[in-house]
Amino acid sequence: MAERHWDIVAIPGVELTHVPAQAIRGLARQAKELGACIVVVHGETITEPVEKGTNLAAVQSPDVDILAHPGLLTAEEAKLAAANRVYVEISARKGHCLTNGHVAQLALATGVKLILNSDAHDIPDLLTPGFAAAVLNGSGLNEAEVQQVLSTNPQTLVNGLSLPSPR
Repeated sequence: MAERHWDIVAIPGVELTHVPAQAIRGLARQAKELGACIVVVHGETITEPVEKGTNLAAVQSPDVDILAHPGLLTAEEAKLAAANRVYVEISARKGHCLTNGHVAQLALATGVKLILNSDAHDIPDLLTPGFAAAVLNGSGLNEAEVQQVLSTNPQTLVNGLSLPSPR
C-alpha cells in the first residue's frame, strides 16, 4: 500500500527481542513462515539484560538476517555471522552505540557485513545522511567502508530477500 503513495518499499519483518536464546531458531523460522521477509535479533547490547548466548544463537540460525546491537560480539560469533550471511549492526542508538568500534573492528577482521541502523523509537532518532556517515566514521570505518555500509550492503541485503509481489 505504501508504494502507491510514497517512493518507499515496505518490507515486512520482525525483531526478536529478549527471547530465550534456545528459542531463537524456532521463532525465526516461524516468523519467516508467517510472512516476515527479514528477521532481526536483538543482540547482547551492554545496556540491557539480554540473555547470554543470544548472539551465538542468532548467527547460527539460517532464518536470521541481522544481529542488532550485538554488544561485545566475539570473534567466533563474527566468523559465524560471516559464514552464515548474517549482517551485524552498527547502531546509532544511544547506549547500543558504545560498542560500535569493537563491532566494526571484528567485522573488518572476519569479513562479516555491517549494516547501519538508527533503531529509531521517535522522530528525532531518524538519521540524516551526514549523521549516518558520522556514526560510521566514529566506529573507525574509512570512507570506502562507510560507502559499503551505507550503499552496497543494504542493497545486497534487500536483493537477497524474498519480497512479496507489489499489489
